[in-house]
Amino acid sequence: MKKLKEIVEYIKDHVIEVIGDVDLNITGIATDSRKVRKGNIFFALPGTKDDGKNYISDAISKGASAVFLEGEVNNIYGVPLVRVREILDVLSKVSSYFYDFPSKYLNIIGVTGTNGKTTTTNLLYHYWKSKGIRSGLIGTIEYKIDDESYPSNFTTPQPQDLQEILRKMVDREVKFLAMEISSHALALKRVDGISLKGAVFTNLTQDHLDFHKTMEEYFQAKLKIFNYLEDGGFAVINRDNEWTGRISLPNRRVFWVSLKNGDLYLKKHENTNNGMLLEIGTPLGDLIIDTKLKGKFNIYNILFAVGVLIGLGEPLEDISKFLSTFKGVKGRLELIREGQNFDVIVDYAHTPDGLFNVLQTVKEFTKGRVIVVFGCGGDRDPTKRDKMGEISARLADIVIVTSDNPRTEDPLKIIRQIEEGIRRVGRSDYFVIENREEAIKKAIEIAGEGDSVLIAGKGHEDYQIIGNTKIPFSDQEVAKKYILERLKNES
Repeated sequence: MKKLKEIVEYIKDHVIEVIGDVDLNITGIATDSRKVRKGNIFFALPGTKDDGKNYISDAISKGASAVFLEGEVNNIYGVPLVRVREILDVLSKVSSYFYDFPSKYLNIIGVTGTNGKTTTTNLLYHYWKSKGIRSGLIGTIEYKIDDESYPSNFTTPQPQDLQEILRKMVDREVKFLAMEISSHALALKRVDGISLKGAVFTNLTQDHLDFHKTMEEYFQAKLKIFNYLEDGGFAVINRDNEWTGRISLPNRRVFWVSLKNGDLYLKKHENTNNGMLLEIGTPLGDLIIDTKLKGKFNIYNILFAVGVLIGLGEPLEDISKFLSTFKGVKGRLELIREGQNFDVIVDYAHTPDGLFNVLQTVKEFTKGRVIVVFGCGGDRDPTKRDKMGEISARLADIVIVTSDNPRTEDPLKIIRQIEEGIRRVGRSDYFVIENREEAIKKAIEIAGEGDSVLIAGKGHEDYQIIGNTKIPFSDQEVAKKYILERLKNES
């Protein structure tokens, strides 16, 4: 609990006007009027579709004791109003202050990039937990406070939620935190008020252009991660990517990652029945990792994790031992095994680069045909749809185009845009099945011995968003259902 007058004093450089008595206690912070609790500050944030000022009365009826807002005040609400400039800055500052600056007491590794964030952060969390160190994880799939797991609503939480999570970690004596930091979080200042021991930039490929508009704007948003490095903090950066290879941090300790020529690089690579055997060159000497992961993109993820652990001073023998026991992440090249004589793989690949990488990997270990089932999300960057169609047509033997999370867009319109890319390479032998469950069923029905069915786009998600409604849906559960049905019919 904090006094409102102390909060106002802390952010006084942002304050334009205070209306009302600020000598009262504050119990928390909310940006959603539906989540307001008695004694909270309600931040009336501007939005892309709506304005938080339209919900001030609702927030007060739920018990908000004060309101922070930008712009003019048109009503008298009966609670203190604080008019500020740069309200996103203020939200982050107030959140950090309210929870007593918890990031100061944690060793936080921030990971950004289009692809690879989830696997890299999970590799780090697995390493620390394997050594018996109290650790945390914040990312796309879940948040973890040591051994306790909580569902994730955002890759990077809103500032007030983020600081509350960090405070809980400090109170639970967590030492290390691996945290995914999205471009949205960086652009919207959600991570202002935290400090990073290390920052990883995995890669940059097309995504989120509905929000950032251009690749350069997307890149500049991602670059902001390095602004949060503490004194003495280090960076781990992909040298092989055309965007990240441009980065220059002359006053920082940087570990460059590459498959060929970097501070951390791949010396030897052998595919095994269970994964890959890697020999990695590092500044401390060569390192052997016998990983259960597959694919070139996972070699990069392992290199990023190794770079972080070397930056933190971990010994090579421990890195080899504990990273080799990592089994993977839900919805990331996840094999569904029910005794069938073909592979079924669920993966989160939802960008052109992600789909290309996972299809290339699946082709490497598939003896028969590669069958891909995928769609594209609605109300998101439409320019990637035909590109993903073209990639699927070039790399897969059988393509089944379906619905992903159409949101408020017409699913068939999205599918038609995907089809443009398929037809561009001269293919007409593909299936269009709008219903995602029926599409998965079809793929499993036609799969033969030695084939691989790749179900791409949703990965760990256990829902589908149609219109504004989120309905239960799991690619894994649907796949299991039809595999078992087929096995029963064949027995």
